[in-house]
Amino acid sequence: MDATTVARPGGDPRSRRRLGLLLTPIVILSLAGLLADWFAAAILTEHPLLQVFLNPRIRYLTLASNHLDALSFYGVAFLRLVLTDPLFFLFGRWHGDAALRWMERHWPASEALIRWTERAFGLASYVLVAVAPNGVICLLAGATGMSPAAFVVLNVGGTVARLVLIRTLAAAFAQPLEQAFQFVSRFRWWLVGLSVAIGLVQLYRGRRAGRSPVKTVSELEGELEEAGTEGATAAEAPP
Repeated sequence: MDATTVARPGGDPRSRRRLGLLLTPIVILSLAGLLADWFAAAILTEHPLLQVFLNPRIRYLTLASNHLDALSFYGVAFLRLVLTDPLFFLFGRWHGDAALRWMERHWPASEALIRWTERAFGLASYVLVAVAPNGVICLLAGATGMSPAAFVVLNVGGTVARLVLIRTLAAAFAQPLEQAFQFVSRFRWWLVGLSVAIGLVQLYRGRRAGRSPVKTVSELEGELEEAGTEGATAAEAPP
């Protein structure tokens, strides 16, 4: 079943202030993650725990794992991975169809990928929340009416299992990962320069296409209102 067919029409209307409180940490953490991606080669090799917190992508978690004790790795990685998931879940739960339309139009990914994700979520929502709870998946979970209890259990359990798997694989492949880590460390500033250059080009192109990964809270609020207005107009239009 397509996720959009079960979303609650219009969602639950909330105050602009509460929406701002919801979106502000999302914007801040998204910006921090983007910058940490650009400067990953330097941050990862000099401050691996900071990189894990700022941008916990699988590749960074894997490279940092053998340079962190278990408590630091599991504690910080788990906290960061689940920090924004409830925010996206509430965003989808409170704004329903408007949140889905906003995601389809403005998420920094191809429209085909978004559509595929929605179809896949309709077929295996619980599996996706447990295995790949990114912003899109968590928003879909909220917008399609998944219970908060089920979301928390799947999100927490899946995150713990994923971190255990990453830690185990990192230990099993410690030697090649250490070679990769030393390579990144040796050429870190060259890699940072290349990453920043590519990132700026992508940012410029995304801005022109209206799919920039960096947006202010006001921009997100305006886009959500626009999506809600368009949805209401479409619903009122005669068949």
